[in-house]
Amino acid sequence: MIVSATGRRGIDLLADLWFPGTERSPRMTELPDYRRLVDRALDANHEMAQALSEIAGRAADDESLTVESWPAATVEEAFMVLLSAYYMSSDVRSALGYPGQDRRPVGTATPDQQATDELLAPVIDRGPIYVATPGAELTS
Repeated sequence: MIVSATGRRGIDLLADLWFPGTERSPRMTELPDYRRLVDRALDANHEMAQALSEIAGRAADDESLTVESWPAATVEEAFMVLLSAYYMSSDVRSALGYPGQDRRPVGTATPDQQATDELLAPVIDRGPIYVATPGAELTS
């Protein structure tokens, strides 16, 4: 998606508003691959890219960033585009201590890694449930 200079300025304003950086996580606009990641996120979903474009235009026109008065569904889609771009950054994942996806076969997991009381509590509290599959017979 081609983004105008005004749209870029609005995206930058939104990125700084929503991802200002903390002691632990980096400011979005200061990421070394910021522009490339935003462009990648924009290319991933045309409808959501349109939402970000609309909201970025509003942000560029209204630097007070009164997001609360903007269409909520459109703001949510725009936020999701920038959120996706933010977490695609290896700098962000490293700062948060996320090791990335790796292979962890359940067969090699210890019992405490497979199930904890906290993990099982909602299932136990819910109790047994049986939902018949069409055409299936219940056998006991």
